[in-house]
Amino acid sequence: VIYPQIDARPAGFSPVWIGMLRKEFAFTGVIFSDDLSMEGASFAGGMVQRAEAAWSAGCDVLLICNAPDAVADVLENWKPAHDAIRSARLSRLSPSSCWQQDPVRYAAGKTAIASILA
Repeated sequence: VIYPQIDARPAGFSPVWIGMLRKEFAFTGVIFSDDLSMEGASFAGGMVQRAEAAWSAGCDVLLICNAPDAVADVLENWKPAHDAIRSARLSRLSPSSCWQQDPVRYAAGKTAIASILA
């Protein structure tokens, strides 16, 4: 979706929209891009250019879902600078040593997954 009165770029490539999310809504969580392999993302160029555009807009995690060969291209040819703020956001996704797993909920989750896969 593009709202040209705000920005000519889709939200996942828009520093305007992502900036509003961060500033006006005070969102401090991780922002995932749309699938960069979608045809709608081709306006930004090749996969490396798409990754750079989404990263520059403010996405923290870049998704390439349907172009496995392009992942290698991005990993080889795109080297973003370290960003401590992004790293801190991403680290909050990982369980820490103080994270306690609820054994009852864990068992229920395993049972639900098993029933789906059966």
